[in-house]
Amino acid sequence: MNTHNLIVDFGKYNGELWTRVPLNYLQWLVNQKENIQGMEKNKEIALAEIERRGTKLRSDVEITPHAIDKASIRVRNIWHETSLPDEGIYTWLSRVASEAIKEKGNNEKIKYLGIKFVFKLGNNYPILKTVMPVTRLKQITN
Repeated sequence: MNTHNLIVDFGKYNGELWTRVPLNYLQWLVNQKENIQGMEKNKEIALAEIERRGTKLRSDVEITPHAIDKASIRVRNIWHETSLPDEGIYTWLSRVASEAIKEKGNNEKIKYLGIKFVFKLGNNYPILKTVMPVTRLKQITN
C-alpha cells in the first residue's frame, strides 16, 4: 500500500499526511485490540506506513510513564537488588517485564520477582500499565 498522499481522517492527527504521523502513534494504533468500526482500514494504513519507514513493530513490552513512576516508588528496593550494573529503571523494568511474560505467559496480571505486573494486552505487544510489590498486596487484603 502506498501511503504517500493519504491523509488521516480521524483523531489527534486528523488532516495530517500519514507520512508525517509520529511512529509511536502509528505503533499505538496498530497495537489496539478494539475493533472500532472503520478503524481496520486505518490500522492497515498505519502498518503500511510503519513498513514504508523500515521500522519493526515492537515484539516485547511497552512501558507506560505511570508504570515507571510507580516502579520508582513501589518496587525501588527490588530494582536495586536485581538490576544489572548501570541499568536505569526504564531498562530494568523493560527487562524484568519481558522476563515475566516469557516465564509466566502473556497474561494481564503476572507475579514475578515479588512484583505484580499489570498489563493491557494489545494486538502485537503487551503494555505495562502499573506495578506493585506482592507483599503490599498481602498487607492490603489483611
